[in-house]
Amino acid sequence: MTAQSIETIEPPAFMAAGQRHVAVVPDTGAILPKDTYTYVVPQHLAPLAVPGARVMAPFGAREVIGYVLGDDDAFAGGEARALSAVLDERPILDDAALQLARWIAARYCAPIGEVIRAMLPKGVRAARPGGRKRGPRTTSAAVEAARAGHDAVAEAAPALTVAQQAAAEPMLEAVASRRHRRVLLHGVTGAGKTEVYLVAIAAALAAGRQAIVMVPEIALTPQTIRRFAARFPGRIAVLHSALTDSERAREWRRIREGELDVVVGSRSAVFAPLPRLGIIVVDEEDASAYKQDRIPRYHAVDVAMERGRLEDVPVLLGSATPRVETYYAAHTGGFELVTLSERITGRPLPPIEVVDLREELRAGNRSPLSLDLDRALRECHEGGGQSILFLNRRGTATVVVCRACGEAVSCDSCSVSLVYHAQRRRCDCHYCGRSRPLPDICPSCGSAAIRGLGMGTERLEVEVHQRFPSLRLLRMDRDTTASRDAYFSIYDRFARHDADCLIGTQMVAKGWDLGNVRLVGIVNADVALHFPDYRSGESTFSLLTQVAGRAGRGDEPARVLLQTYSPQHYAVRHATTHDYLGFAREEIRVRRALHFPPYSRMVLCTVNHQQDARAEAAARQAVAEVSGKLGAGSGLDVLGPTPAFLHRLRGEYRWQFTVRGEVIERAFPLLPRGRGWSIDVDPGT
Repeated sequence: MTAQSIETIEPPAFMAAGQRHVAVVPDTGAILPKDTYTYVVPQHLAPLAVPGARVMAPFGAREVIGYVLGDDDAFAGGEARALSAVLDERPILDDAALQLARWIAARYCAPIGEVIRAMLPKGVRAARPGGRKRGPRTTSAAVEAARAGHDAVAEAAPALTVAQQAAAEPMLEAVASRRHRRVLLHGVTGAGKTEVYLVAIAAALAAGRQAIVMVPEIALTPQTIRRFAARFPGRIAVLHSALTDSERAREWRRIREGELDVVVGSRSAVFAPLPRLGIIVVDEEDASAYKQDRIPRYHAVDVAMERGRLEDVPVLLGSATPRVETYYAAHTGGFELVTLSERITGRPLPPIEVVDLREELRAGNRSPLSLDLDRALRECHEGGGQSILFLNRRGTATVVVCRACGEAVSCDSCSVSLVYHAQRRRCDCHYCGRSRPLPDICPSCGSAAIRGLGMGTERLEVEVHQRFPSLRLLRMDRDTTASRDAYFSIYDRFARHDADCLIGTQMVAKGWDLGNVRLVGIVNADVALHFPDYRSGESTFSLLTQVAGRAGRGDEPARVLLQTYSPQHYAVRHATTHDYLGFAREEIRVRRALHFPPYSRMVLCTVNHQQDARAEAAARQAVAEVSGKLGAGSGLDVLGPTPAFLHRLRGEYRWQFTVRGEVIERAFPLLPRGRGWSIDVDPGT
């Protein structure tokens, strides 16, 4: 059937009673007053206007693309406009995808139209029959690594260790029986988790099935991509945000047609339209990047588990530092737990030496490098080793302050201080992106006593160069990786030992398996520790453990030096001994006492307005209404309202309140909707 025979040019505006009616989700790019709209199906389109079909439908004075959800049996009569066309010969969403979309919309209190928009690449949603344009072939390093040609011979799989074989067994059984199982693989850094993934995927491919491999950010895992491409040459698709719209659409179509069997990608890869899905693997399941920060605010790990349930395929989650909720579920029946407690080489994890920065200050040392770290750097490089210096802040100075009046140079649109970047002599807002030149005088009092305070990776690079002028330095942060292949370039240079020391943010914490790294210096372990978030301890422990794990993967002994002002904090204390179980036990006690997840779930409601008083009034009114309708005995707490942590963002003031309890879905119908409101279910996970 041709594209021309699918369409009709001038359908009647309204159809007679007794015709078939369908529920359609219009794709307008805006949040609509209701989720679905009713349309009549003309007789000649009836065979194609099935659930999941992409259609053209009149909407107001224009025609828009929409998606058929199914027959509208509840239509009460009245006038309904007719569909104009069906755009594809087969549905763009199959039954499982539609079920998943409905689940996401219900769980995350999101419009189903926004869910479908998230599931389909823009180039697929907007394409018209016969009008697909072939864009230039992608040159992304990630994609090129995955396609490296197609005629290559598959790399032989190494023999598994006894521990790896035991860890792989539950997934191999699930793949063989084609049934859904949820397995958490908890393995220390360097324990060989990736090889377990590869073996399980190979079993699925051998059975004629396919696989999804999710990673937090494609750019942060060059070795992972290359290992998968080498093991399964010519069968890998890569999906990530750095692809152009046409590149993403082209990969999506190849996946849907069954041309590629293993999809490696970031968050949105969970929606890859594989026709014979056999396994889903989620690497680094604890990563915050799996949570979508805009509507629909889904968590890709939870979506992966639900897709596995719907399609009856096993799901394997892996991490050295699992989320507390995941680890808790593994001990209460939600997951099967398998462990890899030792590194694949048999070498112990490197010892972590703690440097108390309070003592450094008392000794008069105000350098970012303690005396111990300074000495360790010198010894490492005199011996031919490489080092990584980790600081999870970029820029030169984290705040620019007037020494006369004490005022900080702040963003005009957000309630945050600007970060100074010396290389560009500009002050940037890392939230809204606004930038301005470094002022010569204080905007408040006119004094010339302007000074940058605090430390970012840009300033650390300058200080290390001044202290060790012979060291070849590389820096990796958002400023040095603006181009889409910059991460791969920096990684390759460091792997070739074209540089001695790598200075970086959390970008260097994962995916680096280099044998010559003999020193990791954590310049300030406290950056996220005192953030006003109940997960701050967990995120700190995870980050410290991961970055420390970059050291000691070769034959030479390695060291990790951790500098902190809070050596007594339990997250820091347990990170220094690589003790995840000890940390998890303390964190669980804190969560239970404060009734935080996993002992409850939460939904965060935020209202934005250009006037602070209007935002506050709207939040207070909503709290009163929700509290009153819930009433006593609901099992739900309404907390707030309070100003958001970022009280002003992009020119608007923000107030919020939280509903907390075990069954928060009871509150969903009562939550405020409409202009200015946003709803985040399970925030911060």
